Amino acid sequence: HKHAIEEFFLDPNIMSRVTETKLSKEIEVLNKFMRLLDTHPEKAYYGYFHVQKANEELAIDSLLISDELFRSPDILTRKKYVELVESVRERGGTVYVFSTMHVSGQQLQQVSGVAAILRYPLPDLDELEEIAAAHEAGIVEEESDDEEMSEEAKKMRAEARMREEMADMGFDT
Repeated sequence: HKHAIEEFFLDPNIMSRVTETKLSKEIEVLNKFMRLLDTHPEKAYYGYFHVQKANEELAIDSLLISDELFRSPDILTRKKYVELVESVRERGGTVYVFSTMHVSGQQLQQVSGVAAILRYPLPDLDELEEIAAAHEAGIVEEESDDEEMSEEAKKMRAEARMREEMADMGFDT
């Protein structure tokens, strides 16, 4: 039996079909992500910070990630993406690694190389975007306490909380 299975996988026609099937599944999931981005953006996140926050909320159904992120010259960057993939799998999510040698991987790379289709909507996207902007600007460190934050970062966080509380009370912000 083992020999028959080996012969089966050595057949180039069969292997091309297997590859096409894997590729078609990746294209299908990427298309689903792009449609959600247009129709239900609260269920389609991209960018490391947003995807990581969705993972913390156990919200990721499908993680789409570019193989290029695993080839980063920065070891810490590679490590954080490996940890993200492992965490999503541990939490029951499906992971799709896209090759940048294919057009689908190139398309994913254009939206940061990492994206997620969520199980349920996460409505706090505006707050996450403000936090992400603060991180990208270098105002806030990754896991910082209030004492370690700059005055400007504390002010941004306080303003974000106030806007959220006002929105919760029904006031337009």
